[in-house]
Formats: sequence, structure tokens, C-alpha cells
Amino acid sequence: MTVIPFPACRFTPADLVAFYRIALPKCSRGAWAAVARQTGRHHDRLLISLPGIEDPVFIFERDAGGRYRLWFREGGTRCIGSAATAEECLGVWHAAPVRRRSGAVPGR
Repeated sequence: MTVIPFPACRFTPADLVAFYRIALPKCSRGAWAAVARQTGRHHDRLLISLPGIEDPVFIFERDAGGRYRLWFREGGTRCIGSAATAEECLGVWHAAPVRRRSGAVPGR
């Protein structure tokens, strides 16, 4: 039996579950217009488009070394997340808990 190694640059099924756990609610609310996948010899990418904007604004990527990056494109491209796991990299999109104001006035 021949075993074909899984390329380090490909998203795993668990990676895609982590991504779509975030993406599906955003798509259903209309915050994201589309998600497209782009694979190459040294990368696997998910391209996220926003309503009314032709080109993808966010790119979630796994590179040949197996590292994850999240890119933001608007007048240039900058990395807004980088991690060893998809969950960690996508953490920038997890909603931060809302802090309640206690009503107390500091310093009084």
C-alpha cells in the first residue's frame, strides 16, 4: 500500500471547520459576500470578499511550512494574524466579551 503524505501547505479538515465556524454566521448576516479557495504548490488560501468590494479584503493562508497567516488588504497588504494553529490565527475574529460598566466613578 502506498501512503501519500499530506502536504504541510494544505488546510486540514479541522482547519476548515475552524474557519467556517466563523465564516458561516458572517456570510448569513451579509457581512461577508463570498469565500473562495485558492491552492498553489506552496500555499492554500481562503479569500474573503465583502459586499460591494470586488477584490478579496481578507486572506486566510497556510504556507509550505504549515504556518497560518491572516492578511488584510486595503491600500496595501498587512498581516493581522500569524500562528501555529488555525484556531489561534483566527482568534482575531472571535468576539471579545463585552465589558460592563460598574457605574462606579473612579477616583471619587
